[in-house]
Amino acid sequence: MRRNNKKCDRLGGKMLVYMIAPLMRNAGNSTVLALLSVVVVASLGVCWAVPAVAAGPAEQAGTCDKPDNFGADAKFRVTQVRGRALIEITKPNVAGRKLEVEYGDENYVQKFGANGTIRLGFALTAESNDFTLTMSETPPVKCNLPVPEFARLFRAILRWHDPVQLDLNVLEPGGRMNENGHVSGGRPNIGLDQGFGQMDVVGGIAAADATGEMSYVADATALPPGGVFGFKVDFVTRGGQAEAPYCDDNALAAPRIDFIKIENGQVTVTRQTLNRAHCHDKIPDKLRLMLIRQ
Repeated sequence: MRRNNKKCDRLGGKMLVYMIAPLMRNAGNSTVLALLSVVVVASLGVCWAVPAVAAGPAEQAGTCDKPDNFGADAKFRVTQVRGRALIEITKPNVAGRKLEVEYGDENYVQKFGANGTIRLGFALTAESNDFTLTMSETPPVKCNLPVPEFARLFRAILRWHDPVQLDLNVLEPGGRMNENGHVSGGRPNIGLDQGFGQMDVVGGIAAADATGEMSYVADATALPPGGVFGFKVDFVTRGGQAEAPYCDDNALAAPRIDFIKIENGQVTVTRQTLNRAHCHDKIPDKLRLMLIRQ
């Protein structure tokens, strides 16, 4: 199956979107790549990719209190598919203004693009979800999104709060690394032709005081009974050779992560700190992926 891809790159302070070949990520340039069906937007100096969801459950609309707080000229949509929230707002003359989404203890931050649009996705962790949208210089808007299919989903979420890029790697039951059953930001499996599930949230470098996120989702009814998953994280920003401030005792050497797993309607949370590396040390590819304890 042939896939078209997009790349979001920064050059001269402008965001460029253009066609590329295989989906990959260049952390040194804070580059995030995503599929052609993905909307790529500027987000405080990084790119946020919101992958399209493969055919399946219908889109579920949410409700928002006082959406006119963002102005009568704002076009406003809040929806979810398989537990992935999607905020879509279009408003004239707001390029560069910041939108914040407060969801529980998480804070997602993004700026309106040059055309006055935002498209921001994040994973939901309950059957009923309340969150608040705040745009600079306007009163907040409170929203609710139900997830009727919550008990039928299998979801894994990686969250972090440091200005770094991480990548969640999922090894599905019976899968092999870099083959069918291996799903990650670079192998999102949007067409569901290389495994059971897909990566439906691919976040960039977390902004200051904000949440970075990656999330994998599958239909729990399609998974083999008793199948065992493996989860690993790649410290993309550190890469294959550790340099300051991502090494030794520097502040960003060992980011803390939250790993949330949703299965049969139950939510479990695991917190851990990533391994440190000595400055200038080369990190072999086989050691870059750090096991997530469950």
